[in-house]
Amino acid sequence: MYIDGYKYAVISTATTTTVKSNPGKLHAIIVNTKGTVASTVTVYDALTATGTPFAEIDSLNLYGPFEYDIDFKVGLTIVTTGTVAPNITVSYQ
Repeated sequence: MYIDGYKYAVISTATTTTVKSNPGKLHAIIVNTKGTVASTVTVYDALTATGTPFAEIDSLNLYGPFEYDIDFKVGLTIVTTGTVAPNITVSYQ
């Protein structure tokens, strides 16, 4: 799906999601609704949740848009956690 040249993915469960499996650009992550108990969004430049994350959002306390506009070289993998996970929209190319 596209929004002004960007694709998007909606994630609403506590899971590991490979959003893109090749190089690209992360435009933004929008926390639509906050999660509960230990709710986080962790972003990796990888095909799995390995290595050092390049972004982390405390989605227990924060919501709204988080703009990055940064390139990733391998892939885009996002881990969402929480007793009730946050609902997020990921905008990327």
